[in-house]
Amino acid sequence: MDGLLLEGVPGLPKRLRIDVGEQRAVVMPSTAAARQLADLVVGAEDPPAGAVVKAGGTVRLVPAEGGLLPHLTVLGNVIHGHRVAQPVTKRAAEEQSLVKATRCGLADVLNRYPHEITPGRRRLAGVARALGAYPRVIVLEDANGLPTWGSLLRIEHNPDLSSAALLLITTNATRTTGFLDAE
Repeated sequence: MDGLLLEGVPGLPKRLRIDVGEQRAVVMPSTAAARQLADLVVGAEDPPAGAVVKAGGTVRLVPAEGGLLPHLTVLGNVIHGHRVAQPVTKRAAEEQSLVKATRCGLADVLNRYPHEITPGRRRLAGVARALGAYPRVIVLEDANGLPTWGSLLRIEHNPDLSSAALLLITTNATRTTGFLDAE
């Protein structure tokens, strides 16, 4: 299994599979249900009896606001995510993080702090940070009032994104625009 498999999870189709390189949006009935699904996928909560949650490797969550540390610059956040995920030298982490951040369209804001950039850029910085762990699954949380993930992610221009299964979890079906499939 390379990607994500969910079976028997309440509120979802009987079986939901997302392979590496695919993207899927899931619309949940409430914020609580969306949070619970995110927790199930990242392993923070045990699946209900009879449900199966399998990820074919590392899973990373990108919170709706990006999940950045406010005292670090954009590049510092991406480096931090990279170094936490794998033991590499500081120089290697900086080099690899610079590539990830640039591919996410952040080259012009690398030395800024989260409060100095737009919400959309914070979301992209969260993705770049998650990519530092070389995940097989990326869970994207969504929230009304923020730019949609479909309007931000340019999967065709970022080869790093095609190395993971992308799961967008939202409560609003209109926010799934730009994702291939919505459940």
